[in-house]
Amino acid sequence: MYRRIRFKHFFFVVSIFLLGMAQGSFAQGQTINGFDTDNKKSGPWQLISDDGILLEEGSYYKGLKEGIWKGFYPDGTIKHEITFKEGIANGSAKFYFPDGSIWEEGVWREAFWVGEYRLYHPGGQPAYEFNYNSIGKRQGEQRYYYPDGTIKYKGKWEGGSIDGHVEVYDSIGQLQTIRNYEDGVFENSSEMSRGMPEDPASSSDKVISPFHGTGYHTAYKLNGNIYQKGYYREGVLHNGEEYVYDNSGKLRQIRIYDNGKLVKIKSGTELESKQ
Repeated sequence: MYRRIRFKHFFFVVSIFLLGMAQGSFAQGQTINGFDTDNKKSGPWQLISDDGILLEEGSYYKGLKEGIWKGFYPDGTIKHEITFKEGIANGSAKFYFPDGSIWEEGVWREAFWVGEYRLYHPGGQPAYEFNYNSIGKRQGEQRYYYPDGTIKYKGKWEGGSIDGHVEVYDSIGQLQTIRNYEDGVFENSSEMSRGMPEDPASSSDKVISPFHGTGYHTAYKLNGNIYQKGYYREGVLHNGEEYVYDNSGKLRQIRIYDNGKLVKIKSGTELESKQ
């Protein structure tokens, strides 16, 4: 569960490739797009599809992309902002959900992330907060969060591998387990004991079967109610359902997630078969 998120790296690389391919594909009929005395693209440019939809906009210098280039969804909502230097993605990069909220952000150096990197849940809460060294390896403290912003686990990495201990928290922010690693290899773990009794109300709402990996899982609360079920990626519900109850334990909502995005909320008569 702690391996570098390869699918994000792949998505970024494919995006950069497509940006490069688009440079020569949408020039016909443009009015603001210009060339310098050497007949190389220069100044502000827009890349527009055959049906008139703005795909990207930015600037060229001596035929190469330079500065911030913006990409857009078909409805005009910002999709990404990528910094180019001499035609290569090199600098601040941001990607957005279709509703315009931030999806991920960091600094890209030609082939990998460096420095601080963040990936967000739909709605704006952080999902991951990573740090990368100058050669794209995870370094220093790394944090994962539940969709409501509660810390999920944190630990330190050295040269891309876990080194030391990782703290694992439940869905209400209580430390549950400390896992010990050396050079990326798991050694042992210890469960945390409780010095004081928990409040019965908060205890019944506690998730007793959290999942920190990738795959299908059903998570339950201490009172036996289902909390989440579906397909997870790195411990985050990606496709499935999340169940919301009132203080008496009655089901009030079912939140449907698709590709990590909240797409529907069932309530009222839609829940009658679930009661």
